Amino acid sequence: MPAPSPDIIAAWRAGQPVAGVSFAHDDLVTLLAGEHTGNVGSLVSIREIAPEVIYDVEIDTNFVVPARQSQIQLAD
Repeated sequence: MPAPSPDIIAAWRAGQPVAGVSFAHDDLVTLLAGEHTGNVGSLVSIREIAPEVIYDVEIDTNFVVPARQSQIQLAD
């Protein structure tokens, strides 16, 4: 799937709702699956919207990993 348009990403970063996107820019989330399970990170971008939202999660300074919306939750 192609990346979302720059307008969608800008709206999301500005805190505007985007259809199908459950988390906000800079939300602190815990990864629930994959190689980095258990890591906590900040949402920095959206890679894909469909068929499932995939975010870029910064789990350490300048270390960004992709995560599906269904595989993250807000951190405690």
